[in-house]
This record gives sequence, C-alpha cells and structure tokens, in this order.
Amino acid sequence: MPKKYHISTKATPLDMEYLFKFRITRGENCINCGKCTKVCIYEAHKRERGDPRKMAAPNTAVCRNCFRCIQECPRGALEKSLNQDFLNNDGSYWKSHMLIALWKQAEDGKVPVSGAGYRGPFTGAGFDGMWTDMSEIVRPTRDGIHGREYISTAVELGRKLNHLSFDDKGRLLSKTFDTVHLPLPLVFDLPADNLKGNVLAALAKAAAEIETFLLLPADGLTPEMEPYAGNIVPLLTHQDIDRHSAFLKKARLAALEYDGELLNNISGIKDKMKEICGAPVIVRIQAGNGVEDAVSRLAQRGVEIIHIVADYRGMEADGHATSPPRVLKDIIRSVHQRLVRERIRDEVTLIFSGGIAMAEHVPKAMICGADLAAVDLPLLIAMGVRLYEEPEKFLVFPSGLEEIPVPILAQRVINLMGAWHSQLLEVMGAMGIREARRLRGETGRAIFFEEVDEDTFGKLFKNREAVNL
Repeated sequence: MPKKYHISTKATPLDMEYLFKFRITRGENCINCGKCTKVCIYEAHKRERGDPRKMAAPNTAVCRNCFRCIQECPRGALEKSLNQDFLNNDGSYWKSHMLIALWKQAEDGKVPVSGAGYRGPFTGAGFDGMWTDMSEIVRPTRDGIHGREYISTAVELGRKLNHLSFDDKGRLLSKTFDTVHLPLPLVFDLPADNLKGNVLAALAKAAAEIETFLLLPADGLTPEMEPYAGNIVPLLTHQDIDRHSAFLKKARLAALEYDGELLNNISGIKDKMKEICGAPVIVRIQAGNGVEDAVSRLAQRGVEIIHIVADYRGMEADGHATSPPRVLKDIIRSVHQRLVRERIRDEVTLIFSGGIAMAEHVPKAMICGADLAAVDLPLLIAMGVRLYEEPEKFLVFPSGLEEIPVPILAQRVINLMGAWHSQLLEVMGAMGIREARRLRGETGRAIFFEEVDEDTFGKLFKNREAVNL
C-alpha cells in the first residue's frame, strides 16, 4: 500500500479585515458579566486585554451565526445586523458566503462549520443542481478522513491503456506511455494577470509543497521561479517553443495554446517538444461552441492531455445563437460522452477549469467526466482578494498584499487545499469509493436536478404547451 497522502495545515491568520456577514454590536446596557465569552465557542467575545473587567468589542469575523450569545445575554445588550458590504459583494455565481468559506479554510485548513446549519437552496445552476450519492455514509469503515480505511485521491496525467497484450511467452507487447502522478486531482491555474512577485512565488511554493503543478505563461517566468521549475507548467504558443527551450528542459509538463495551426501540425510539434524536454504536453483550449469536435480531433491525433477552460463563472465562452451559454457541468458531460462514444476516452486526460469555486465542485466535476480540475480564483481569495461580478469581473487586492512574506501566503493556499482534500475524502468515503480515478464519469452515482425535473414534469408541461398551441 502506498504511503497515505497528507497535507500539513497550520493556522495562518492575516492581519486584515475580510468580508463578514453579520455585524455584532454591544449596547451601553452591557454589565460586563462575561456570559457571552462562556457560550461562544468561536471566541467572538473576549475581555479587554488592558482591563479584564470590561468586555472588548465583538470579533465579528469569527462569528458563525449561531445566535447563542444573543440568546444567553441577560441584559439583551448584543445586537446582530447584516453587513452591507456582504450584500454588495454577492454575485450571480460567486456568492459572499463562498468567499467567506474560502477565507476561513485558508486561515485554519479545516472543513467549514456553520453554527446555523445550511440555510440555502437545495438546487440551482451548474454544480448546485447536482447531488452526489451518499449511501455509504453510515459505514464507518469507509471513513478515510479519520484513517480507518485507505482512500487514494491520486490520479495520473497522460494516456492509459485499455488493455495489455502479451506474446505466447508472456512478454508484454503493449506500448506503455509516460504518465505524471498527482496525489491530488487538482492543479493550479493562473488566476489573474500581472500578479505581484510574492503572490506568484507563494503559488509556486504551495504547488511544490502539496506535489501539484502551477500553470504560468512562459513569457512571465523569471529567474526567481527557477527553484520551482519542476512544479511549474509553462504555457506558451507552439511558435515560441524554441524561445523558451531553456525553461522547458526543466519542466515535467508543458502546455500549448490551441489554434488551428497547432491541430494541423500536432505530430511535428509533439516531436519537437519531446526533443527538448520529453515532458507530456497539455493542449489548452477554450470551452466554446464546438469544443467537443476540437477535443475529439486532438485526441485522435495523439494529444494525451487536454485542458478545457470555461470562464470565471463556469460558462462557455460563446453560447449558441438560440440558447444561453452552457455551464461547466454540462460541458464536461458532453465532452466526456463524446470521447466515450468514439471509444477513445482512456487515450486522453481531461482537465477542466473555470468556476471551480468550492471543494465539492472537484468530485462533482470528476463524476461528470473530468480526470481532474484546475483551480484559479480561490487561490487569490485565500490571500484576501475580493471578487466582484457586476457589471464585470473585478478583483480587489488588499492593501499591503505585496508586503506579506511568501511563506505566509503559501501556507494559506496549502491550508485551503488541505481543507479541500479533507472534503474530497469525506465525499469519497460517503460514496464508498476508494480511488479518485473511479469517480470519473460515474454519473449513475449522482442525481441531476434537470433530469429529475424533466422526468417528473416534462411530459405534463409539454402536453400543456401542445394544447395551448
């Protein structure tokens, strides 16, 4: 049995105020009895350091909204109100509560807990309209997060064989392919352009610590990134291969931007890359109209790893003329099923990114047909960056971010991935799945709201529409 994969988390707070949902205020009728300090398990209430006879101002940032302090205060001196910034930050996809959850996971590396429980809708667009099978949750022997059973979250990047062939003497005839091992089905995608040097270094350091990869444009690589060359995937066009050959020689993976010329000359380009570095090549393509055809052609021409990129809300870049853009969940299923029908699914590794916002999106993407996911914006949110959607994507970087030491920023990213890894183990344990690679395409282990809705009400409403016509 291989050594169990573990991500070492460590509480790493940042000395800055982040988004919070409720604001707690202490009234003048407070008698400083300290009852709130005893009932709040999140330490939102403490006494003043300089004068322990008095209560300090409540620390709203750690509040989990359990209302215990409000209920137990003998004088009714505590009040709670919605934070206006929380309401202003809410978008159509990136919700304020998501940013808060990511921030807290980056701070302590733990699975988030809500004192008031889950109060939101049970369905919605994208991954929210998908429920995973939890039939094994009552069996503690499946509980991998607590070490009672070994659960592997590892995946392989590269081409896999459908079967093995041997000669009459038992010698292997099948040609084996080089693959790259990842202990976690996640890679880091570049979350934004023109990032500060310490942010890029932190992302690279975190990728190296948890044994994954960071995709970076080759033009932006600096000598400071050399120590992490083995965990950086340089992204370039096929015309720039010779110009970046020095860095490519140190890389374990390389990524090329997709275009028509690359598709027509893929064999020669792969041979050229093999001469320089011998690393497997990822082809990165935008998730737009007709992406299934492009992925199929790439796979048929020998591309082993394809990275399909949706926009930051998990939607295709250009929708059909008569319908809205598809969401990432549907794009993944469509691409996966296309390759299955053509009997070439195992010949290619599919990476999907765009809109991977929460830990549960990773196993859900794999159930839809992805081999692994690439995460981007949550990496910045872990460092204190705020995301606003309207009227267009807008990132607000905290003041002083460029002065925070690299080890602190890197540890926060590691903490976030540690929390996501724990949640992946919980989902897999509850599903009774011991290997992450077995998640791929297991749509029978999930329920999709659109399909249930169609089966239940589709015929009824179609008949009503026909009558009205």
